[in-house]
Amino acid sequence: MAFAAACGLAACVSNPTPHPAGPDVIDKDTRSNEAGDDTLEPTVGWDDATTPPPADGDGSSTSDGADDADTGDAADAVEDATPPAPPVVTLTVNRIPAAMNGAIPWQDTSGETHPFALRVNREDATLDVVADLRAGGPVDWTTLMVTCSAGSAEVAIGALTPAADGGSASLAFTAEAPLPDAAAVTCRAAVSGPGGAAEASEVSFAAGTMPAELDPFATEDVWLVVLSRDIFALSTAVAADGTVALSSAYVAEGNGIPDFIEPFYVMGLMSPDHPEATEVVRAHLVRTIRRRAYEVFGLDAEGRPTPGGVRLRLYFEGDPGAPDPADFASGGFSMIALGGDGKPADQAAGTFGRALIDWNNQQVEDDTVYGLGVFPTGLVRAVLGMPLGVYLLADLLPSAGGVPIGADPGDAVFIGKDDDELEGPLPAGSIHRQEVYILGVDMGGLALSSILCHEMGHSLGLVPFGPPAEGLFAGVDGPEFLESFAPDAHIDTEGLNIMQTGGSVDWTQALGSEPRFNPLNWAYLRRQIIVGGVSAQRAPRSPAERPSAD
Repeated sequence: MAFAAACGLAACVSNPTPHPAGPDVIDKDTRSNEAGDDTLEPTVGWDDATTPPPADGDGSSTSDGADDADTGDAADAVEDATPPAPPVVTLTVNRIPAAMNGAIPWQDTSGETHPFALRVNREDATLDVVADLRAGGPVDWTTLMVTCSAGSAEVAIGALTPAADGGSASLAFTAEAPLPDAAAVTCRAAVSGPGGAAEASEVSFAAGTMPAELDPFATEDVWLVVLSRDIFALSTAVAADGTVALSSAYVAEGNGIPDFIEPFYVMGLMSPDHPEATEVVRAHLVRTIRRRAYEVFGLDAEGRPTPGGVRLRLYFEGDPGAPDPADFASGGFSMIALGGDGKPADQAAGTFGRALIDWNNQQVEDDTVYGLGVFPTGLVRAVLGMPLGVYLLADLLPSAGGVPIGADPGDAVFIGKDDDELEGPLPAGSIHRQEVYILGVDMGGLALSSILCHEMGHSLGLVPFGPPAEGLFAGVDGPEFLESFAPDAHIDTEGLNIMQTGGSVDWTQALGSEPRFNPLNWAYLRRQIIVGGVSAQRAPRSPAERPSAD
């Protein structure tokens, strides 16, 4: 059965109590996958080149004088004599951390442990040895020995290829060189380095052929982001502290203002009296959202699939070759609206996105109807509902006497441009306005692209309930890799992961990382693992059986 799920912006800023969700009613929040923030990547520790020299008591460096130099040489000699540590490595599949790949049983809140195993697509997966260069010494990859077996039978595999950075080695299984079918496979890795032999690492998994009814991307999935939706009219109320309350009324025939643009008039990022400038700002914001969404799904600069990304073609309305929304009934594509608001209950709950859930992505979805889509109005509602948001935007905010972007003649020198696209220094009177403008475009683009990818993720089948192989840990409480418990079709793991709930998002993390799908979700989207089976979450899929929830 397909469901709808919602994402709450108020939750992102205030961390409210989660709303209860029944088995047929799924909550839906957004946050933004290189292969996921906690995907196994080689880690590098400090070395002599990056560690500053110790200071003398007078604050001088130990290299300031001859005596100091002698002392430094002696210290270097002692350091050089310290033998390196043995390597520390993890053997895994699809670069999924050991806590998520079945090597370590997951533990529930009562302390009971539960073994589990991934089902790996025998024709599209990787076997990886990843070094932890912080915990151990360097690896001599020429000593790497990896063996695999299925029961008592040896599984012949090729050699793993070391990465150029020396931090990992990998082998790809393909249709031409697959894993055995319907087999329980165990692989073991041994490797050494200058510091000695690493502790052996092992991973077990089930290998099988991807069945059609569980294949989320049997063919390239085409998606259209609709920007022209107009089914809402906004009204505002200004409180004594300057905060602004936004309300949306459903107007089936529209009010002549695209829902994507209207809340930014209230915010002052665009101006209704300066349509040419508004179009420049709109294009800049869409360009930012587009770039980030392409990165999250691993697409190229035209929105097309790449070998390392999702088998998905993403168009924005107006792109050359983009499908026409009017052709949805017979067009063989999915679509989602970027613009508007939720239903009244969702507005009150601080929801900023909702989409149908289609387990294993078995059909096309229309997330453009009333009550579904990405809700920029919800985002602006949350920002203007906070005194800090009003303070930061005061120079632009019409309700505070500010001048919207495009209404000041000096804005022409910077609108539509990122910082690195500016031509020379700005006039003094434009500097602060440009700073506020780029903050709005950058943070708005980050939030809206994350919401977009999150809602699309739900319609692509994320996140199924239970541990693998049936699910991907949605609704499971206790595993060590969870940052917080999500009782619905979400999962909150380390970092800014796309499928976490709004209440678990720490946007300060955006300063040092990009939103990404977590490693299990990413492996599902890339068809590297087989997820699902005969269960309640794979019930009938008619549109009438897709209720929504906050």
